[in-house]
Amino acid sequence: MRILVVSPTPSHPQDAGNRARIHALLAGLKAAGHAVHLCLLTREAPSLAALGAMRAAWDEVVEVPHDRARERRSLGALNAIDDWIMPEAEAAFAALAARDPGFDLVLVEYVFLSRALEFFHDGVAKVIDTHDVFAGRAEALEALGLENRFFATTAAEEARGLDRAGLVLAIQAEEAATLRGRTRAPVLTLGHLPADPRPPLPPRAPDGWVAIGYLGSANPLNTRALGRFLAALDPAGLAAMGGEVVVAGAAGRDLRPGAGLRLLGPVEDADALLAAVDLVVNPHEGGTGLKIKTVEALARGRPVIGTVEAFAGLPAEAAFHAARDAAEVAALTRRFVADAAFRAEVAAASAALHRRYAAEVAGARAVLASPKALALAGDRPRMLLVTDIPFWRTSLGNQARIAALARAAAGPMDVDLFFCGPIDAAGREAAGRHLGRRGRVFVPEALPPAERPWGLTPFERARFDGGLLAALGAHLLEHPPQAVVIEYLRLSWLRLAPAMPALTVLDTHDVMSLRARNFRRFGQEHFLQVSTSEELRILSSFALVLAIQPEEARWLEALLPGRVLTAPHALPALPRAAGSPPGSAVRVGFLGGDSPMNRDGLRWLLDQVWPAIEGLGAELHVAGGVCAEMPARPGVVLHGEVADQHAFLDALDVAVNPVAYGGGLKIKTVEYLCRGLPSVLTAEALTGIAGGAGVAYALAADRAEFTAALAALVRDAGLRRAMGEAALAFGRRRFGPGALDPAMRAIAELARGVPPPWQLAAPVGAPRALG
Repeated sequence: MRILVVSPTPSHPQDAGNRARIHALLAGLKAAGHAVHLCLLTREAPSLAALGAMRAAWDEVVEVPHDRARERRSLGALNAIDDWIMPEAEAAFAALAARDPGFDLVLVEYVFLSRALEFFHDGVAKVIDTHDVFAGRAEALEALGLENRFFATTAAEEARGLDRAGLVLAIQAEEAATLRGRTRAPVLTLGHLPADPRPPLPPRAPDGWVAIGYLGSANPLNTRALGRFLAALDPAGLAAMGGEVVVAGAAGRDLRPGAGLRLLGPVEDADALLAAVDLVVNPHEGGTGLKIKTVEALARGRPVIGTVEAFAGLPAEAAFHAARDAAEVAALTRRFVADAAFRAEVAAASAALHRRYAAEVAGARAVLASPKALALAGDRPRMLLVTDIPFWRTSLGNQARIAALARAAAGPMDVDLFFCGPIDAAGREAAGRHLGRRGRVFVPEALPPAERPWGLTPFERARFDGGLLAALGAHLLEHPPQAVVIEYLRLSWLRLAPAMPALTVLDTHDVMSLRARNFRRFGQEHFLQVSTSEELRILSSFALVLAIQPEEARWLEALLPGRVLTAPHALPALPRAAGSPPGSAVRVGFLGGDSPMNRDGLRWLLDQVWPAIEGLGAELHVAGGVCAEMPARPGVVLHGEVADQHAFLDALDVAVNPVAYGGGLKIKTVEYLCRGLPSVLTAEALTGIAGGAGVAYALAADRAEFTAALAALVRDAGLRRAMGEAALAFGRRRFGPGALDPAMRAIAELARGVPPPWQLAAPVGAPRALG
């Protein structure tokens, strides 16, 4: 391909993160055999040496004059999307678009140069490499007490720029989700790996000191984070422990060297710092994008400790890759200096993280370098999600699960919602945020009821709604998807709607017949009653069945071979819960909805366990609908429904889940693990979760074990820390941001091979008619 790259930032030298990103991207395209032509707006006044290096690296460099003094902010403190486009740039874009032969692909660096894409005809592939999300940027910096000195805009203006592309590149997955809510263009996550042919650095030769490195430019986020880190660290105290902080780059220009603090100043090659240190720290707080310095340190073979923001977009698992703030990075740094075993743990986890991340980036780079894969990225199948659960509220486990599935499905597919119930404008908007701008929200049209179709089981006949079946059939005829995902067994009969595609998927959430049997063992009647044989008959009528946890997947696969996908719950990458304020009582917490198993479990905890714990100086905090029928007790705080469940969990030191029956995957247990909360859990609370007992969580078989485990955690802060760190890693490994991606990609690949209903119905050679 002949590729034109439009950039405001030079690719040489790679002395800043954005330059390294652009260089790596272009080097990958060049290595794939493509011709790379760089249209460089000279906003950063590159030196003659830099221009020479770029001309040597690329097939052509077109310089376009750019005067930063003429850059505007036409929206008050914010920019309109084209405020930085000068007449000289428009003239250059027009001339490049008129070339013959023309370009096969135009790649624009940064959304604020997206105007360039409008000069090229629709036959040219048009891609924006975003680098960052610019809507909300100024407000985020202001919240940190910092001034925005770069481009910042509104969501509407950013959307206007993004919609000019045929494909948008996000530098990390969280931003990809944000951008999908902003643009109708498909969004692909393409991270960063430096284009550095050198092998990783060997470990630094021992000299009796542990050297800690930081590298950063003088942007305000860097200088603020570095200052907060050093203030919490006390370099002189670190020196007394045998450690030293080495700072490179302009971020340290206002610092003074002293005991435990050495300043290298600006360096031409990051290896000048990396070769001299045992650990790299990134105490970054706030901001967006991918932290290039984190990736580069990992790629050069250096262990890294940093905040959750420093590792945003990387498949990090360890607690030292998810610190809450710069102060926690400082505490982890002191631990690194003092503890050789911890140093080895950080090194091993950092190396493993880099291997996982490198594999992800290589796959995405291959898409950008392949014309066929690029075309496929824009040819997205459409999936219809059918449910009667208002998942956008995310306050209950089933709601959170469906919301996570919708977000994950919106990565490889366009996702529509057919909501089988009333939904107001606010609900439509909230649901749409999970689907992305390419998704649509539909509700049933009032139609005469359809006749009951042949093939329903007794369970389904009892729940059949002819009006709803008719409405879904009409929708499928007008808006044919390639795949339909139905949530829960109780709506399974909708699979018989007219014009249903061949790829029908039931998201089970639970094996309902086994769940009902479990309830009966404890004297409870489940609201859904179905026999195992009837449930299997229903499930066998779907092309695919989604199981939420491995135990159920194995059971179903044995009975429905080749039809079962494991689709676990997925949670975003969050830092460990902060816990209660220093000096306060240890805060034990339980979060649950108003269900029989939660009520019975909480009563058991209050009657059988809590009397032995209360005297240890702990408090029990309970939130959610489970509080409704619970009487007040000493040492127990009933919060009721809370507006922010994350804030409730963040204030806990220990979590419990005392349920004795239920079935399925317990979403609250997953949330405890993914927030790094040391937890005491029953076997039922761990249904579908195994491999972490005694390390990532305490498994209690009876009252005595539950009480002993909880008492140990209340008494021992060190045990809480160790189990919490293990819980975070365990939770992220199994239920992290990408946990649902394999199942959704599998559905998307199957959906690409599913013809729409009109093709199936039409005779060979007949003209096709839509709707």
